[in-house]
Amino acid sequence: MTRGERRRSLLFWAAALILAGVLLLVFNLGLLNRYEPLAQYIVAGLLALGGAAILASYLVRRTTYWRLMPGWTLLALAAMVYLSTLPAVPRPYLASVIFIGLALAFATVYLVDRIEHWWAILPGGFMLVLAGVIAFTVHVKRTETLGAALFVGMGLVFFLVYLLAGPRRHWWALIPGGVLVLFGLITYSVDNELQSALLQWWPAVLLIIGAVLAWMGAAIPPSQPDRLQINTAPRPSLPPETGRGRLGDYTQPAPGASVEILPDPDERAG
Repeated sequence: MTRGERRRSLLFWAAALILAGVLLLVFNLGLLNRYEPLAQYIVAGLLALGGAAILASYLVRRTTYWRLMPGWTLLALAAMVYLSTLPAVPRPYLASVIFIGLALAFATVYLVDRIEHWWAILPGGFMLVLAGVIAFTVHVKRTETLGAALFVGMGLVFFLVYLLAGPRRHWWALIPGGVLVLFGLITYSVDNELQSALLQWWPAVLLIIGAVLAWMGAAIPPSQPDRLQINTAPRPSLPPETGRGRLGDYTQPAPGASVEILPDPDERAG
């Protein structure tokens, strides 16, 4: 990103945040109560238009995947403002919409690059679990049940990391996933006959996990021992007429040397 593009991007986000802040602040202070629900429709439309524009800018430039986050967030805010005009919609559902929007944002980030963006499964899954728990408060009043749903849901998110991000790379996700699911079951069984059974038999879960890990380890083929490799220089090929020489045998003069035949001493004396 060049300096000019960075400057325009900062100015755009500054204007978008200021506009969204002013609209929501005016809405929360009740200054638009006289014009409801028309004012709510206008605010929802502006937020939806801003979110759609940001998502469209991502489609033009796919490398800026971070734009998916504010785009989905603005769309979720638009949905929340619109649903607030419907009296039949329970208020907890409005808060759930925000978390659903964030979950969709992280899900889209993961789909952009499933190998490098595996981390988006965790925050996206947690946002979806929070949305579900908040929505359950409309129908479920027992605190232990809501806590169990929260912990079990978070544990299932770690299992999802293990399944989608690669079992060999992220086997560690099974450990927090199993602990959270077990803790959620124990939380649900508070003041229940099931609690004593869980507290008595929960070590069996460790046995099952250990057996699964042992089976996975036994399925991996043993690695071959490393062998020391000795690299030898290739032997120079000799001309056919010289034959194969041995160390110390010289069949031809060295390069640059000359051979001179000296007369026999007896011949020189005669």
